[in-house]
Amino acid sequence: MMNSQLNTDEQFTEMCNENLQRPNIYNEYLPCQTTIKQQASRSFEQIRENLSRTIQLGEFQPGFKLWSSKLREFLSLYGHSFTKIDHIKLVQFYVSIISITNLNCADAMVCFEVLNDLLQKTRLIDRNDLTINWRTLCRWAEFIISCHDSTYALVTLPKNFELQMFLCVRNCSPYFSEKATQEILDEIRPQICHIDSSSMHDAVKILESFLPVNLPPSLHSQGFQLWLSELFDIWQSVYNNTPWEIRLIQLFARVAWHNIGYIDWEPWLAKIFTRFLRGFSLPIGTMALLTTKNSHSIPDVSRWVIAMIGNGSSCLEYLRDLFIAIKSFYYPSNTGVFQKRLVDFVLNLARYFVERIHLEKKQSPVWFFALHESYQLTEQDVTNFVDCVKEYAFMSIFNKDYASEAAEACQYLAMLRPESIVTPIVDKLFLSIDNLTEAHRFTSLMHCLKRITRSLVRQTSSYSQGQIYILPLLTVILPGIDLNDFEKTNVTLEVFDAIFMLISCVDCSSAVNIRNDLTEIEKEVCLSTAKFEEFIEKFLDRIFQMINILSTDLSDTLMNNEDRADHGNLGLKLASIMTSIIRQCSYNISQ
Repeated sequence: MMNSQLNTDEQFTEMCNENLQRPNIYNEYLPCQTTIKQQASRSFEQIRENLSRTIQLGEFQPGFKLWSSKLREFLSLYGHSFTKIDHIKLVQFYVSIISITNLNCADAMVCFEVLNDLLQKTRLIDRNDLTINWRTLCRWAEFIISCHDSTYALVTLPKNFELQMFLCVRNCSPYFSEKATQEILDEIRPQICHIDSSSMHDAVKILESFLPVNLPPSLHSQGFQLWLSELFDIWQSVYNNTPWEIRLIQLFARVAWHNIGYIDWEPWLAKIFTRFLRGFSLPIGTMALLTTKNSHSIPDVSRWVIAMIGNGSSCLEYLRDLFIAIKSFYYPSNTGVFQKRLVDFVLNLARYFVERIHLEKKQSPVWFFALHESYQLTEQDVTNFVDCVKEYAFMSIFNKDYASEAAEACQYLAMLRPESIVTPIVDKLFLSIDNLTEAHRFTSLMHCLKRITRSLVRQTSSYSQGQIYILPLLTVILPGIDLNDFEKTNVTLEVFDAIFMLISCVDCSSAVNIRNDLTEIEKEVCLSTAKFEEFIEKFLDRIFQMINILSTDLSDTLMNNEDRADHGNLGLKLASIMTSIIRQCSYNISQ
């Protein structure tokens, strides 16, 4: 009886496994993966049955909350380990619960949280397979906006209720009907009055959250074309840094990102970049502009800029002019609160550019990212973008407060064009080693080098020179292990750790005499590996010397918790480095 039950479970699992939405891929690597699949199948069946039973019996307390929490736990452990039909039914189930007239806020909060988990991966459900009535969610949005009872403690809303609710609207908006855009505009347009800031803020908040921005090209006439020009004219006519202005920028950024090539931004580019320049709130002369809480969102601005690039657009020219106008503010000596926004601007530009290339080159395109073929980024577009941004990323490396953001920006740029990023950074590092007056430059560049190690050691058709730098680089940064400067020692060990994870310490110099198909660069790299054994000896001597000094310090002095934690981190890094060397070195070196 038991064996037949197990066989049935295995057959059911094998039958459904091919049709599952998105199971947790990491469960495949566990030793008990077969058992996990069976557990997931039984657990989901139990959750589904009990959710249905709680509604049939009207048992919201405690059954609905209990089994909804079980469903969220299931999603966390097993992922979307159910079929597309079950996925759609779950979404429809929780949307129907929200539509209950007298539903209390606590149960509504549960629905919003579960819907956010179910709809987080938009690509799993096509808009043709699911339709959600926007009025069901709009009722809750109006309740939040118009209800002031919570201010006077007459109504106690769950924590983050408003945040979860509007996030749920954002996740549900791709599945609104074709007529939803016109219906939303008819409902909200009478409230648009920029003289009344409160009414305007509420109206724009509803529009930004509810308007569908990722409709297919065939439905654009029923989508953004109904409202884009109207809202843009309102935005460019107001310069008061109002809260609703920020939400309009978020809306424009989203519609630009999901409809690349289908909107002609060219007539508006000059006005857009002028507003961006003003939004940085940079000081003018001796008078500083007041930084308000309603400053432009840098991620949204960056996303909007990246979405407008392509097909010979002058967006990159305007971006270059914008950088020239604010170039002096990037110098590390010009400190101020504005520098964080400037460095974040470079970082987010690089990040969204990489994300756009990733979406464009996906083998199976996602339905919600509509890209016009003529606007697909070319190799020249990538080169022009990197050349436009890299100078300001390099300057930001030496910003003491935001060096980590600059290093991350260099990492993204190195993914795009390693020949334009890796070589200049390595050259700057070589020059900084013997610089006695600006010793901090070495540490800043090492933080950046740690981020670009993959681009440094990787050999591609367009760039393979980075491997030439490996041995000379390892040798010259070895003195960075200096216990008199803990930060320098820490970042030097991090660089060693990152590099040794990616390379093999093997003497390949004999390959020059054996292989006859090597390029000049490959020959140079092979010959340089003859120095691996000598370098490893020097490195180990340096490490053992440091261990002896640290062990003496630990035995002679009392250490506070912070110093003890620092030394513990050094030990973890050393263990990781030694593990990488031993696992990936030749027999001669290991002896």
